[in-house]
Amino acid sequence: MISRNRVDTSETGRPELTVVLATHNGVCWLPDLLASLARQTLAPARLSILDDASTDDTWELVRNAAVPGIQTAVGRQEANEGAIRTFERLLSSVDTEYFALCDQDDVWLPDKLEKSVRLLELSGVDLVYTDLEVVDQNLNELVPSALRMPHVVLVAGRPMIPLILKNCATGCTIVGRTSMLRRALPFPPGILLHDGWLALVAACGAGVAPLREATILYRQHGNNVIGAVPFGYRGLRSMLDRKGTKLSTYLQDRVDGRLALIEGLQSRGLMSKRAFLAWFYHQTSIVRFVLNPVYLVYTATHAGVIGFRSLAVDWVLTCLPLGSSSRTVMP
Repeated sequence: MISRNRVDTSETGRPELTVVLATHNGVCWLPDLLASLARQTLAPARLSILDDASTDDTWELVRNAAVPGIQTAVGRQEANEGAIRTFERLLSSVDTEYFALCDQDDVWLPDKLEKSVRLLELSGVDLVYTDLEVVDQNLNELVPSALRMPHVVLVAGRPMIPLILKNCATGCTIVGRTSMLRRALPFPPGILLHDGWLALVAACGAGVAPLREATILYRQHGNNVIGAVPFGYRGLRSMLDRKGTKLSTYLQDRVDGRLALIEGLQSRGLMSKRAFLAWFYHQTSIVRFVLNPVYLVYTATHAGVIGFRSLAVDWVLTCLPLGSSSRTVMP
């Protein structure tokens, strides 16, 4: 368990911000990350680390981790629970005004927190996400700007439907207001990613805002939980091969994941029970295929901000007559 001692920032003048870090077999990457946290121009009050049953020397490193000037709290899960549940537990222990998500294999640029918190305070939104510089395992640049890749579209304000269709808020870049966690926690069962859920809850509240500057060196090393996926068939094929799954299974999981997001919003009173997407995603793949023009018109009119190409790809992947819904059709 992670200790929950109240953070006192009145004397130090530090921002009331907690960085939450989930670790799993990341011993070779963690020293670079921890060193980058120590170089932050706006130091967080606390670093909370929860190790997810690592089988290498990660726990030994985490147990002895110390970042100068930052209160560090550590914990360990004896059974592997995955990133979503680990971050849920980490966020449930946050008692500062702000929180920031952190991945074990990245390197933060020195002004990451300073610029993110400044935008959060100036904009008044619940959540800020930023650009990333994609690098290889040795930190050599691969892509200077992830947000400028052809398939990535920035959204701002309260873009609920666009975020259901396509999340652009990469988890390790997120800084948010802890007050929004009252609506976001616990995470709904069945969601595919915790970052997309957090962005969606923020969009149903005070909104989200993008920082169009890279604040992280986003390391790609072949074992990333998500990673930067190229756009198009090659990217899809690569992802399927890495996960060892069939296209039909991926498409159904994709629909079920969206239903989990929608049902999570509905259970918290953040989305109407009569939402068209909830009804549509509950249909079998054959019904979705037959009704595909209706879906295309709806998404184009409610999520046009994500662009024609993204809408077209979503339309094809959602309405392909493959697989069958595992859900019961809503009354």
